[in-house]
Amino acid sequence: MRLDHNGMPEIIRIELTNTCNLQCPHCRHHSPEKRRPENYAAYYKTPIHMTESQVASVLEEVAASKPSITLNVANEPLIAEVFPFAVRKVKELGLPGTFNTNGLALDEAIARLLVDVAYDSVNISVDALTPETLKKARGYTALDKLIQKIDLLVKIRGSRTLPRIGVTFVETEYNYHEIPPFLEFWKKKVDVIRITGYIQDGKPDATVLPGVKREDLPQRVPCKQLFRDIVIRANGDVTPCVITAENPEIVVGNVFKDGGVKAVWNSEAFNNLRRLHNQGEWGKIPYCASCDYWLETFEMKEEIRDGFLIRIPSPYTKFYNVLDKMGNWNKNLHDRQGLAKVKS
Repeated sequence: MRLDHNGMPEIIRIELTNTCNLQCPHCRHHSPEKRRPENYAAYYKTPIHMTESQVASVLEEVAASKPSITLNVANEPLIAEVFPFAVRKVKELGLPGTFNTNGLALDEAIARLLVDVAYDSVNISVDALTPETLKKARGYTALDKLIQKIDLLVKIRGSRTLPRIGVTFVETEYNYHEIPPFLEFWKKKVDVIRITGYIQDGKPDATVLPGVKREDLPQRVPCKQLFRDIVIRANGDVTPCVITAENPEIVVGNVFKDGGVKAVWNSEAFNNLRRLHNQGEWGKIPYCASCDYWLETFEMKEEIRDGFLIRIPSPYTKFYNVLDKMGNWNKNLHDRQGLAKVKS
């Protein structure tokens, strides 16, 4: 299998700030126990925030190619001062937009903004059905307050179509038993539920999901992300993918210093990574050698069950689209946005 890339990326992930208001235990960027001393959050001693002019420069450059815009990488977008500007700019330029959030900073002003501009989709990380499990997953217990914030967004949207509202659940050994009741609870409230497998830090003998062994996975192919996505950190650095986003020293260029998005996207450094993948030599790239993100390359599988259209882009991820809430679902758009959110 050989992949080619277009002159501009199809998915653009923009880190508006490298900060977060949580230290989730499973997060490689912000968890004191999980992150390595050299990772992104620890490497930079002071917070980094994009400016309005920087956000505008990125979005205006890429607008003609109509990519999907994701306003986060491994940070909390709602706490970025530039977030409202970025949301308005995305829609002013007619671009499809999405983002993932932990939801804690979601308030009436943000909810009204998202509804007023008809932002395309919003996904809130929940990961639990009980306060006790939420403490393990996210480090706090106020599940009722989070539910109230999501209810507020649903209420403000009312009979309008957008944004498409979803909740997400990262499956781990301590919460997987809550998935069935989690699905039943949230199908009454939101449009889509995403279940994502826990990343196992590249352990070759690990189970990627309960019941899925690495030896049962398909034969490896080039990773589509290198040919489709660009990941832009808050300082303008471009890292090859969302997995390498945790390491500030893995950089293929800087959009603010090296001529913009197109220049970095078509740079020698980026193209060399693509060449190695097309030659089946991903093992020569240390951070690609044991990674499983290439699994999302395969075709989407679908089934209808229990009131859901279940869509499976990889062994890691399932999207449970609520059948009676499909009026705001755009297959082509949400295929792209779904892939953009697989490991964000």
